[in-house]
Amino acid sequence: MQYCPKCKVQIRGRKACCPLCQGQLKQVDGEPEAPFPTLKKKKVSSITLFKLATFIFIASEIVFGTVNYQTENMYPFIGITMLGLLVAWITFVTTLYLRNNLIKVITFEVIVAIVVDVYVDFHTGYHGWSVMWMVPSTLLGLAIATVITAKVLKLRLDEYILYLVLDLVMALLQIVFIKMGRNFFTWPAVIVIMIYMILIAGLVIFRFRDLKRASEKMFNM
Repeated sequence: MQYCPKCKVQIRGRKACCPLCQGQLKQVDGEPEAPFPTLKKKKVSSITLFKLATFIFIASEIVFGTVNYQTENMYPFIGITMLGLLVAWITFVTTLYLRNNLIKVITFEVIVAIVVDVYVDFHTGYHGWSVMWMVPSTLLGLAIATVITAKVLKLRLDEYILYLVLDLVMALLQIVFIKMGRNFFTWPAVIVIMIYMILIAGLVIFRFRDLKRASEKMFNM
């Protein structure tokens, strides 16, 4: 084994001079180090974390389900707890596999939160707090969080504009509860729908190219 003091590299075989700098070589013993650094393997892989979280979730659901069955639904909080565990598992898995897209994580978790809150409201006798206050305020917060996150991460508009369009669709779905008579105080929902429509109208008029570019990327048009 030969070694070049100037280039600080080890060279296999017998060379008259260093092939890099043409300098004098020294004779050394031992094998050369790997030409590329060896990456350390993660101690716990994403698959392992997913399996562990899934096992804990299923085991917990089985335990609570068994208790609920044996007590003949005597404790209503058990059902809510089981639902909370499902939401926690979904949130963990989503964060685990979508951690490189923070806006997607936020959007997905907001959808889950809305569905859960509406379900709890209906399951507890329905008082309308979910569709009157929680859904509008959550959707408004989602728009603000999306824009702030995009600015902090320095994303281009075409990288997150479709999420704003999706938010508009969710905002428009509040009309269903209004038409069904489930929303007894419509002002918050209507105001949020108005804000989203103004926002999207501005994006379509002034930034249509970004919207088109984002659509082409998504649908490969």
